[in-house]
Amino acid sequence: MTSSALPTSDQAKRSTRRALQQQRASLSTHQQKTLSLQAVQHLKTQPTFRNAKHIALYLPVRGEADPRQLRYRPLPHQQFYLPVLSPFHDNRLWFVRWNAQTRFRLNRFRIPEPYPYYRHSRPARWLDMVITPLVAFDMHGTRMGMGGGFYDRTFAFKRTQRHQMRPRLCGFAYDFQKIDHIERQRWDIPLDEATSDASFLRFGTGIY
Repeated sequence: MTSSALPTSDQAKRSTRRALQQQRASLSTHQQKTLSLQAVQHLKTQPTFRNAKHIALYLPVRGEADPRQLRYRPLPHQQFYLPVLSPFHDNRLWFVRWNAQTRFRLNRFRIPEPYPYYRHSRPARWLDMVITPLVAFDMHGTRMGMGGGFYDRTFAFKRTQRHQMRPRLCGFAYDFQKIDHIERQRWDIPLDEATSDASFLRFGTGIY
């Protein structure tokens, strides 16, 4: 193979993303539910989750690991939110309170999201924990998403304001989505921790 035919970094990332999406989609509904519940159980025992008051989740699509059971028997102080595409079309996310009264609509990607009522929203920097969907993550906390960059743009302040500890970004995934290495770009916002059906990881300190 000539050097000009070698895969580029972008090509390799697209190939990895496609392979993991296919593997994720191949799981049966029962497997998705079982593995997701195991990931929930790992996270629910962690002090970072138990101490968090304002927690953002997501609604799973296309076989993503499902974090919704984190809302089952919440601690009295915990409130939950869902991401909403910003109505200003700046490719960022709002976070809107999720409760029994929340009304939903389909966004431009045909994904259900709450109506973006400003009075029910909370700024990203005022959340305590954000449970993030992903396609892959590595042992350094680098996250590979769908490629839209919504989470990276929304939490860019964590890169420029090192003292900003909140919110903690926690990847939620199946264990096979953990891979050896993802090349981190300058705009990537790393995860603080991740939970899967096999383990909980706090990056920089190992497995818990």
